[in-house]
Amino acid sequence: MIRFLMIALVAVLGMSAPRLAHAQVTVTRSPATAPTLGTTIRGTTATTFTISTSGAVTRTSGDAIRLTGGLVTTPTFSVNCGLLNLSGLCALRYIRVTITPVGGAAASVTRFRVGGLSGATYRTGSAPAEGSSVTFDLNPLGLLSTATFRLGMDVTLAANAPSGAHGFDYVVTVELVR
Repeated sequence: MIRFLMIALVAVLGMSAPRLAHAQVTVTRSPATAPTLGTTIRGTTATTFTISTSGAVTRTSGDAIRLTGGLVTTPTFSVNCGLLNLSGLCALRYIRVTITPVGGAAASVTRFRVGGLSGATYRTGSAPAEGSSVTFDLNPLGLLSTATFRLGMDVTLAANAPSGAHGFDYVVTVELVR
């Protein structure tokens, strides 16, 4: 149900676009699927549930009800250049991560938050701000390093969405930047 794209090599040539390296970045996600809210009961207004990077779920607006209690398993992403991948000096390049929602369903992601970065540092020195889509750069990882981060999000159920379980889609794109 999740359209999860791992784009390891993107060639963008343009005057205003940064130049991208010709190398491979590997991205894995655990678990392989997005978190689920579980069973919900229809609300008469759009309802937003906030999923923290630790998996806590809170209704922040609206009147739909989440019947399933407790934490959800939030996705953890791992990014690396592979074992001794010297092609294009992947281990020496900045890595750009972009996370965007895919709409069109009864439930959709309206805000992302990135947390728990380990094995790397942000190019700007701090975590990216929450947003409807998020783009951030990581400093070069080195030869055998792996960066990991957790992804939290706000999920909005449409007004009068049918009761039950709903999936929501997003896309994660990773590219190397010179």
